[in-house]
Amino acid sequence: MFPGLTLGYLIFEVSDLAAWRTFATEMLGLPAPLEHANGSMGFRLDDQLQRLIVKPGDADDLVGIGLECRDDETLDRLATALATAGYDAEACEVMGVERAVRSTDPSGLAVELVVGPARATTPFSSDAFPDGFVTGDHGLGHAVLAYRDLAAMRRYYVETLGFGVSDRLEQRIGPVEIRGLFLHCNPRHHSIAILDAPLPRRCHHFMLQAADLESVGRAYERAQKLGVPLSLTLGQHPDPDPTMSFYAATPSGFDFEIGAGGGIVHEAWDAGRVKASPWGHKPTFRLKWQTMRALVRHRFARRALPAATA
Repeated sequence: MFPGLTLGYLIFEVSDLAAWRTFATEMLGLPAPLEHANGSMGFRLDDQLQRLIVKPGDADDLVGIGLECRDDETLDRLATALATAGYDAEACEVMGVERAVRSTDPSGLAVELVVGPARATTPFSSDAFPDGFVTGDHGLGHAVLAYRDLAAMRRYYVETLGFGVSDRLEQRIGPVEIRGLFLHCNPRHHSIAILDAPLPRRCHHFMLQAADLESVGRAYERAQKLGVPLSLTLGQHPDPDPTMSFYAATPSGFDFEIGAGGGIVHEAWDAGRVKASPWGHKPTFRLKWQTMRALVRHRFARRALPAATA
């Protein structure tokens, strides 16, 4: 049974606001942002006032997510479940929503359960994505997080908040075994995924789902024209999530994905195993180099001995 949630918004802390404004408007094709007194910016993807929130800071990472609850009863039920399970769950003021309860997942990510996000007074319009993005009852695309303790994240998202497991990842790259969980909270194949991988940031990537394949192709060409560093070339994921997409770098170093044709799950879904893309999604030199560096760091970290003490 779905828990009555959608991925409502993402909050990024970034060191270069100007670069993110240019990235969001030119690469992602989003309208000019809503600017807040605290220096943050909110970008639209649909009729919701803000879906991507960018605030100044040094993290250059994802620092918060908003999970939109179906109604007040859902928010109250999940807040109680968090408190009963021993997680913090406190009512708070969140800009642009009617009610909010803030918690923290095991990775340190702020998780805001919210009801009543503010809506814009004008229709969403983007020349880059004339048919817009797939949101609504499926929420904002997805976010993929890196955290080494999958069991702890499963207890928080699956056992407490009620996410379902769509797929599992088990893959070996050199000496490192990478495991992962792809989690759904509505019919979208996954709204959150978690990787047990030696990555330098919490955010591996976030994904926006375009309404049509032509917009994905145009975005791919736009990335190349703008010189945005690609990570994975245009390709297609296998069933049950046959998204056609590409991956490239944000100004903060983690990736974004633009895709179309995402998979749908049902309430009695049986989790499978993630397979390789049937075509495309070829890693670029940039991604291979980053992966090699991460593997080297991982190997030396495992071999390092504790410092001697007096």
